[in-house]
Amino acid sequence: MSNKQEKKLVTIKIKDTQQLKIILSMWYSYLINQYNQKIIEESDFKELIKTPILYNIEKDELELMLYGTEDMLKELNTYLQNLSKEIKKKKNEL
Repeated sequence: MSNKQEKKLVTIKIKDTQQLKIILSMWYSYLINQYNQKIIEESDFKELIKTPILYNIEKDELELMLYGTEDMLKELNTYLQNLSKEIKKKKNEL
């Protein structure tokens, strides 16, 4: 990464595959945007796009593991929270 911040790993519990797809598509979109703006390099993009998913068979739970700088993960978290609020707002309008 251009600013060479320390990388962090966060895990997100996933409710269902639909939620998984949404979060992965947002993460991919976010990374593409960062790459296109030259904020991250191609080698970093290729590393960050690898997102392991853990399945706990005993609890029947999925966990998504995202790896990036603290700033990147905070930005994604903010984006996810805002999107969640918008979805709830639209559901309430129906």
